[in-house]
Amino acid sequence: MSRILTKLILVICGLVFGWASALYSIDTLGSTAVGDTGSWRKWEIAPGTSGNTYAVAHFLLNGKVPPAQSLFRVYSNARDDEGGLLRSDCVYALSAGELGSRWWSLSVLPFSDADTQSTAVITSDEIVRASDGSMIVSVARHPIPGNWVRPATDGNMEIQLFVANDGSSKIASDLSLPTVQRVGC
Repeated sequence: MSRILTKLILVICGLVFGWASALYSIDTLGSTAVGDTGSWRKWEIAPGTSGNTYAVAHFLLNGKVPPAQSLFRVYSNARDDEGGLLRSDCVYALSAGELGSRWWSLSVLPFSDADTQSTAVITSDEIVRASDGSMIVSVARHPIPGNWVRPATDGNMEIQLFVANDGSSKIASDLSLPTVQRVGC
């Protein structure tokens, strides 16, 4: 009886550790760090890249179809520039210069269907820019003057940036991702 129990425990441990290592691989091997702080990550969804399988799995596990690499570059960030986790009870200021793309979308994840009063996405079509082309987007639970995104979640959150790819390598090499500063909690 003890041999069967030992084998059963080993099988269960193998399944648990196998699942945990697969989730860890999906989050670490499917993306690469981008930017000065390293908090922004670029998802490698292009066919033929080493992280393609893991990046595609990242989107599918979240119930989303991954975008075509020829259309978009996808970046995500779950930390502010000081390294703290992004939380919905804090206020953040995202600031960036011109992204140099025809179109982009900035969203706060995870989306909650129950939270119908949220404005969880802002796009390049809606943004109000300064005269030099720069922009500041506030992420907060309460309205803030200017460009504002209300997180549709309680607890930790993630910012996702979709940038339209114009077919050149200019965006991939010259893109200056937004800084994420915690204003207060």
